[in-house]
Amino acid sequence: MHPRNPRRFYRLCRLYLIGGLFASLLFAQAGVRAEALPAGIGYLEAENLALRHNAQIQNAQAVIEGARADIITAGARPNAVMSVNASGVDNSQYQYGNKLNSLDTIVRIDQPFERGNKRDLRLAKANDLNQATLWDLQETIRQEKMRVLTAWLDLRVAEQRSQIAEANLAHAERVSEKARLRFKTGDLSGADLGRIEADSARLLAEAQMARRDRSRASAMLSSLLGNEMQHQLMATRGDWPPSMNHDAAEKMLDGSIEKRPDVQAARARLSAAKQAIELARAQRTRDFTVGLQYERNNPTVVNSVGGGIAIPLFTGNNFEGDIRRSMAEMTQAEIAMLQTERNARTEAKLLIRELDEANNRLRSLHEMALQSTRRTDKAADVAYSRGAMSTFEYLDIKRAVRQAEIEAVTARAEAAKASSAIRILSSLTESVTLAKPAHYDSPVEQLTPANMPANRNPLPDLPGAVSQ
Repeated sequence: MHPRNPRRFYRLCRLYLIGGLFASLLFAQAGVRAEALPAGIGYLEAENLALRHNAQIQNAQAVIEGARADIITAGARPNAVMSVNASGVDNSQYQYGNKLNSLDTIVRIDQPFERGNKRDLRLAKANDLNQATLWDLQETIRQEKMRVLTAWLDLRVAEQRSQIAEANLAHAERVSEKARLRFKTGDLSGADLGRIEADSARLLAEAQMARRDRSRASAMLSSLLGNEMQHQLMATRGDWPPSMNHDAAEKMLDGSIEKRPDVQAARARLSAAKQAIELARAQRTRDFTVGLQYERNNPTVVNSVGGGIAIPLFTGNNFEGDIRRSMAEMTQAEIAMLQTERNARTEAKLLIRELDEANNRLRSLHEMALQSTRRTDKAADVAYSRGAMSTFEYLDIKRAVRQAEIEAVTARAEAAKASSAIRILSSLTESVTLAKPAHYDSPVEQLTPANMPANRNPLPDLPGAVSQ
């Protein structure tokens, strides 16, 4: 089909093509705007999401699988060994059957047997190490929950700071417009107008920095939740984490040191080190190997069956080095356990102190500094509009208001971090109970190595440590 007016036809096609491209650009921009909308998430939702997608927690779970595999390995019994030996004889002296019958053949099976309760000791050590990895998982969950909550609070602070910066920028633009009108009427000097415009430019830079900080906080939270979210900003929603007073914090932390995951993991590793000492001592108990043998002897074609037993003679190694090594490792585990307990006590005291300081700072900022600053701000707006306040004083008051608002938001976040750290620690110590597997009971739970102090005696102080 040929159009009657080709030029007009091509012109219409060109217009349709340009219109289609323009419409596609509009849809693409709308899609980008829709994609840039923040995905809101609450702090409890973020904590639960981290349990499923956090890389550190997944890695700790993989370590547990390895520890369970070590239990299977520790419970394995020695494998039997089968050997077949064949040697040829002179065919000229053999007159029976084919050439294969001329071979002198020995078939032997050797089965090692362990003594000294070695298998049970290996199982006891592997079981204690498995318990340590389970406690390590709970400690990882505690740390990652706190990291996620800290990132969530940082994002909430970045959002609040961005809102404050945007509101201040909008107010500064209105003040600048009024200042330009006053300058045109001769009611405002050029120097004062320059100060106002400089302050407006400073607020624009602060707003841009606030947007950048918000993007970084969103990326950090997304990374902890196992999601890149490169083109989508996250946002917080819901209330702030609940606050906590001094008495409630002390009640939650009372008795929590003994139940802390890191303390329990250190004690489990000390128990495993004790089992390792007994396992090293058990090497001095001789194992033996029982062998059964079938032999076909040529050229007489006589079949014979025999047996034997093999017992090692400790003529060169009595495992003194292995025992000393295991005792040194137990001492290291003992020191690590002692230091972990001290760190736990120090952290509990520090959490209480940080909570008190954060609550006091939040109270002073919200009840005193922020309220008085806002009243001064309202009075300054009225006075400046009537010409009763200089531009320099007015800008100083505005800076003080911005600083007070940001400090109040930061103080609220610090108080939320302090209370949430106690809440997360208390929730783990109250709810987590790790029982040993029902299919195995350690036979050496009450064994105490020679260099291990009795329970009634205090452990030795570390060098340079302050006694409690």
